[in-house]
Amino acid sequence: MSESQDIESVCETIEKDYSPCDVSDALLKLGIPSAGYLRDIVPLPTRLGSHTRIVAPISTVLFVDKTHKPGSTYRGLDVPSETNLPPDKHFTDIAPSGSAVIMQQPSHQTAALVGDIVATRFKVRGISSIVIDGRVRDVVGCGELCKDDKLQVWSKAISSSGTSLEAKPWAVDVPLRIGEVVVKPGDVLVADEGEMVCCVIPKERLGDVMGLLPKHKKADDGLLQDVQNGMGFKEAIKRWPGHYTNH
Repeated sequence: MSESQDIESVCETIEKDYSPCDVSDALLKLGIPSAGYLRDIVPLPTRLGSHTRIVAPISTVLFVDKTHKPGSTYRGLDVPSETNLPPDKHFTDIAPSGSAVIMQQPSHQTAALVGDIVATRFKVRGISSIVIDGRVRDVVGCGELCKDDKLQVWSKAISSSGTSLEAKPWAVDVPLRIGEVVVKPGDVLVADEGEMVCCVIPKERLGDVMGLLPKHKKADDGLLQDVQNGMGFKEAIKRWPGHYTNH
């Protein structure tokens, strides 16, 4: 994908026409680890029944232990030796409006990274989604903030305790590793509350994904129609050689 292409318009096209499952099928074809799927991260339980989909460029926030010592690594990635947070700004002030913020904390922690106050600040600034590789709290309050479908909040788990119990923000817009997926700032998040899954498109493969999506979608829809009409799966899949995933 050339630099001149409009990321915003690409995100709008994916949001309108393709699910995270469609996107992961394309990423699987391209050999992307875990097909870009962010495992075990789900929307708020209060959002059950919502079908909102958000596709947006990613900004990241890395949290560390309060006793963090510089010079360490985390999940195989180097942690910056010094914090890159501006001294005059809160971590909620960094990500550009319209972006998806992916946050990560050490897996042993039980504190929440986001509650209703942090989520409110992000929403006021125009952040489209908050994805936490970790914990959230104030689920009811955060769910209220999502009611107009202009914000999504996703997490792995829930907590009652605030961040300061054991974590502190350390770096913004650095690579994170979630399972086998390395998430970099500028990559694209595809999050669908109805499907209850989200995935990440590496920025450098966005053009390749856009080239595959229409062909795969056509084959996927055709295969489904044939099976609905009573055709055997093996016979149907021969009619759609562009369909390259198992269902």
